[in-house]
Amino acid sequence: MAAKRKSRARPRRAPATAQERLLDTVHQIWLAGLGAVSKARQGAPQLLDDLVSEGSRIHTQTRGAAEKAFRGLLEGAQSNIAERVSKVRGQATDALDNLEKVFQTRVHRALAQLGVPSAEEVEALSQRVDQLNSNIEKLTRARKPGSRVRGNGRRRSHSHPPAASA
Repeated sequence: MAAKRKSRARPRRAPATAQERLLDTVHQIWLAGLGAVSKARQGAPQLLDDLVSEGSRIHTQTRGAAEKAFRGLLEGAQSNIAERVSKVRGQATDALDNLEKVFQTRVHRALAQLGVPSAEEVEALSQRVDQLNSNIEKLTRARKPGSRVRGNGRRRSHSHPPAASA
């Protein structure tokens, strides 16, 4: 019987975290690759060249697939972020609108308590003033140019001079 070779590898403890497991797997793949290169150099130089070209081809294919997958993830993340930003923007707009309404209500209430007329009241008074001005203009036009109003409200014409008092 052949004697068993002593393993030079130290006993490995089980990796605790996902990162440690991933690093351990990558390390094993690296070691396997080094072993394959060493055996290929010993066995047949043509085999090494074939393995390198095959590795290069696979690397090109997987790189394109990885880039495509990465672009897909990136586009998905971008659309997700844009959707969330839009939602937050809408919520912020609603909050600002509500804040503005509360502010306007409080200012209106404070102005009313101080006796300051509202915009509607000022507009109504403005319309009344416009109407009064219009009525004054009508009365002014209706008045004859030579007439004047007496204290009792009757008009007196200037065409006949008043009688002289003796």
